[in-house]
Amino acid sequence: MALSGATVISAKKDFVSLLPLRTLGRTNIKVPILGLGFGPIGTGLSEKEAIELMNASVDLGVTYWDTAPTYGRAQEFMGKILPKVRDKVFLVTKTATDNGRQALAILENSLRTLRTDFVDLVHIHNIGDYDPDRVLGKGGVLEGLRQAQKRGWVRFIGLSGHLRPSIMAKVLDSGEFDVVMPAMNFADRFTYDFEGKVLPIARKHKVGVVAMKVMAGPQSGYAHVNSGMLADYAELSIRYVLSFPEVACAVIGMFTIDELKRNCEFVRKFKPLTDQERKLLETLGKRLAQKFGQHYGDPT
Repeated sequence: MALSGATVISAKKDFVSLLPLRTLGRTNIKVPILGLGFGPIGTGLSEKEAIELMNASVDLGVTYWDTAPTYGRAQEFMGKILPKVRDKVFLVTKTATDNGRQALAILENSLRTLRTDFVDLVHIHNIGDYDPDRVLGKGGVLEGLRQAQKRGWVRFIGLSGHLRPSIMAKVLDSGEFDVVMPAMNFADRFTYDFEGKVLPIARKHKVGVVAMKVMAGPQSGYAHVNSGMLADYAELSIRYVLSFPEVACAVIGMFTIDELKRNCEFVRKFKPLTDQERKLLETLGKRLAQKFGQHYGDPT
């Protein structure tokens, strides 16, 4: 597939060894412990800036790429360079529906925009919005994504979620899913507690866990990690989620190459939190949870 206006990638063949790796649950795929979230890229960067950041992420070994059709121009930007780096990237997208036919249509359009024949993983996006019986039943999204697997469009099927952890836990307990991506950070732990409600189910079924919303910020945006008080806690935020042995990868939305390099340095020297650091984050997390409230919606 010919590129159109793409920047040439200059990554080394052994790029993936630049970052620590963990096994993504029962997929048995080893992925870098830092992933690139494409929300900021698709909604806050120009095409030139996006391509520069994607190139840098490959060069630095951040090759777990997480996108969605709802992330502005993210998939369009990815399609500019993906044909050149497809064999280097663990590619993730999402379908925001509980309907099987709609999921197939969404995924087919994503493949066209991304300029690839398949994705490695597709999540049912924000599972807490849907009725588990519809998701798992006849004509539901799981049935559609199983069809996508048969067509060779997707390797693994997962769930993502910001709210209603009880629904995520119920659907995950079906045993039908390979990966789960809950919102996990030291503040939302005290409001949504995916850590306590979902991680035990993931362990039970050997499901891979990828943490999102890692930086403990309000729903309104990503830029808070680059300024103000929370910038001082960026490393601790990453270490918080990676200190859970179930978590294979921390997906973080990033705007700049400097931010990317900083987070790469954090994960290269990763060590689990100390007891003192846990106590510090617990105090801060409770305060932030009270401030943010139920900012994603229903926490039940």
